[in-house]
Amino acid sequence: MKLPTSILYISLLSLFSITVSADNIQRTIVTSGLGEVSVMPDMAELNMQLQAINKDGIKAKQEVDEQFNRLLRGLARLDIPKDDVVAPSLQLSPHYDYTSKKRKLIGYRAVRNITVLINNLEQLDQVMNTGLTAGIDQMGNINLKVANEMSYKTQARQQAIDQSKSIARELARAYDARLGAVVQINYQGSEVQYPRPLMKSQRSAIMISDSEPGIYLRDNIKFNDRINVVFELLVQE
Repeated sequence: MKLPTSILYISLLSLFSITVSADNIQRTIVTSGLGEVSVMPDMAELNMQLQAINKDGIKAKQEVDEQFNRLLRGLARLDIPKDDVVAPSLQLSPHYDYTSKKRKLIGYRAVRNITVLINNLEQLDQVMNTGLTAGIDQMGNINLKVANEMSYKTQARQQAIDQSKSIARELARAYDARLGAVVQINYQGSEVQYPRPLMKSQRSAIMISDSEPGIYLRDNIKFNDRINVVFELLVQE
């Protein structure tokens, strides 16, 4: 049966459009890369608090100042410089007695929060003992860290990049194709997983004894990175 000229023209035009569309399809391959670097902590931030209560506010402040100076002298003997000690302010507030029905002013409380950066993790127990000797009222969290964080972040990112390329090449070869230029990079960012801070109860549990130096069991710090990449896929004709 002979088709009308108009129908034949439309059919040929549709076939031409499909062919053109197929030729213009952008062949791409999308891969993800993951990187992780695990490092043993070699530094720590120790948070401490000095406190004194006295009927005279000035004397309460002086007591805390004396304790702080003793702490600095003790840390100096451990070769920990003042630059690694952060104690920006001193808080002085009224101290009340609430045992009776009425609030009664019995003095003033002077408080100073201190953070000590310990670059040699082996000194952690010595620094704690120095703080207690100086009159530290409260030991806070121990935040474990590592030097040269940026270098480990860079290593994790490079791992993610290398993995995304390797997977893309492997898949392209499996489908008888090869990789072309990068079409798009979607960087997911980096993440650092620090060990949970050691609390007061945890420190007591992992100390060997009162007569021996404290030993602290610590998890590694993990640097993670993720990247998604779109490559052009060159199909072998």
